[in-house]
Amino acid sequence: MGPIGSGKSALVRELVANFLRQGCQLLYYCIDDPADVVRLGLEDHHIAVTKIEEEGRLEFVDMFSLGAQKLAESLPKMDPGDILEETLRFQDLLAYGRSFAMKPTVGPKVIVMDSITPFFLLAEARRVYQYVQVMRFATQIARAVTISVLHTEVVDVNVENATANLADGVIEMRKRQGEVLLKGGTLKVLRIGRNPTPSRGYFYQITQQGIVFSNTPMF
Repeated sequence: MGPIGSGKSALVRELVANFLRQGCQLLYYCIDDPADVVRLGLEDHHIAVTKIEEEGRLEFVDMFSLGAQKLAESLPKMDPGDILEETLRFQDLLAYGRSFAMKPTVGPKVIVMDSITPFFLLAEARRVYQYVQVMRFATQIARAVTISVLHTEVVDVNVENATANLADGVIEMRKRQGEVLLKGGTLKVLRIGRNPTPSRGYFYQITQQGIVFSNTPMF
């Protein structure tokens, strides 16, 4: 979690590239960007995306393009206030991921949601609590690891807290302030499981080769 532009998607794509190299089965929900953009990002990490898709180890759910299609269909006939709720529905995530969750596999399963923020923009904290619980149940049924990206400072703080408190692990990324030439910031592991973690972070920089972390922690 972290503000927009802090490098969360860049980190997720590096993780996805490593998961695929290790033979994982991966379902990628493309919500903030269309699937074609995500494919290009993975290819920048020297991942043979088309080949892995043909092997059945990588599936994309292009929620961005599906949302754009729904918007085009609903715009002429729906009230503007209802369009967002109709184009981005949480139950669609579950519907599109059902076959992946039920599919028998040999290797580990990973589910990526980048990002869940649009589904939470109009939701109350109690509704978010229900959504996150359902995601945890679905993850357990699929015997998978789910990684979800949340943009902070755009949703209600109660929504942020509800999401963070229910997650099994939380990483926070904060972008560097005041420098426009260098893209980067600080990363902190807020929690892993229910165990407390040391209150320290690491500087990182976003380069063309990926994210580079400092070896020395900051306290």
